[in-house]
Amino acid sequence: MELEKELEQFRQEAQRLKAGRRSGSLPFAQTLRAFAVRYAEHTVAAGGTVTDAAQKLGVSGPTLYEWRKGRPAERSRPKPAAKSGVLVPVRVRERPVGEAEVGPRVVLVSPGGWRVEGLGVEGALQLLGRLEC
Repeated sequence: MELEKELEQFRQEAQRLKAGRRSGSLPFAQTLRAFAVRYAEHTVAAGGTVTDAAQKLGVSGPTLYEWRKGRPAERSRPKPAAKSGVLVPVRVRERPVGEAEVGPRVVLVSPGGWRVEGLGVEGALQLLGRLEC
């Protein structure tokens, strides 16, 4: 019965960590990963599979397999190489009062979370070119 109570607490914490994210989640604390591994081993000993345990825990099978190997899943996959380590300086200015907006405005949002708003199409293309995207 204690294991079921811990399982429910784990699920709630997993949902909290994943809330509002499009993909992936924040890193799980070591105590949570340790419980997940213990739960997976209990499930396997009872005749289930690691995949069964992952589904009940609310995490992916590959993540649970990595945790069982002793590695956090986020670090197990190679990261894509950065295109350039050079920062590009930009000038930020406010639009003068009364300046009319011309054409559609673009909002750029990166996978890393930075956001650029208020650019015209031409300005967005120039920025993307300088960032080598």
